[in-house]
Amino acid sequence: MAEQTTDSVATQRYPDWLENSSKQRELDRVLLDRTEGPVNTLLQHLTSDAVMHQYHSYANVVSVRRLGYNDHGPVHARIVTYNALKILRLLHEAEVATSLEDEEVGRYEDSQVAVALAGFLHDIGMGVARTDHEWHSMILADRQIRSCLEHVYPDEHDPMRPVLHALTHEAIVGHMASQRIHSMEAGVVLVADGCDMAHGRARIPQALERDPMVGDIHRFSASAIRRVDIQRGESKPVSIKVTMDNVTGLFQVEEILMTKVKASPIMPHLEVTAIVGDEEPRQYLA
Repeated sequence: MAEQTTDSVATQRYPDWLENSSKQRELDRVLLDRTEGPVNTLLQHLTSDAVMHQYHSYANVVSVRRLGYNDHGPVHARIVTYNALKILRLLHEAEVATSLEDEEVGRYEDSQVAVALAGFLHDIGMGVARTDHEWHSMILADRQIRSCLEHVYPDEHDPMRPVLHALTHEAIVGHMASQRIHSMEAGVVLVADGCDMAHGRARIPQALERDPMVGDIHRFSASAIRRVDIQRGESKPVSIKVTMDNVTGLFQVEEILMTKVKASPIMPHLEVTAIVGDEEPRQYLA
């Protein structure tokens, strides 16, 4: 009998570290149900790509098991992608143009593709090292970026291929706020990454028994975060509200999220609020 092969993540049989979780499958469903057009075509391709799943899963092994950091794998990639598309949509609804639109290079739909592609691929470099992992991500992801753009833009002469290739690279290398970025699209991915800080992201690292490690503050502070709500703001297009059980979670807001917000071209369009238990809300941007 001929051996059957498939590229579908859902039908592969993997060792434990490669198993796709119920959370991952639910996020895939949400991403596909809530998108349409070119970005939906992209996400169908990405979520069913077995090689991409392997990159994400190994990055998580290195992040969680080897280094003691929080989730940088398949679930995180999908949450960042979802966050990024939601932020981009709220800006679009408020008539804030993307860089591609403002510069008359592309459409809002093209910006969606760049944002989703970068959000999905930005952390696979964690499989190499924590330091400069954004640059490793760009290198490891380059072949996948080309493949995805060929899939979404089948005309080999379509100028959106090189445009989005470059824009996706900018968003990936810029997601740690260590490299200055200039596009709205890259700024959206930067902030979307900082918004994935809720307690579920630290669940697996917290469950591992180990001696104190450098990454502990990331795990303990994330454990204090109850939820992050991204919605339409009162005075700005986008509101980010972070609700936490205790002040430990302020590390996530002040050292992670706000560092990224301040480096993002979309900062003027954001409201950021932290809510600690029953205390008066703390306004970081209003």
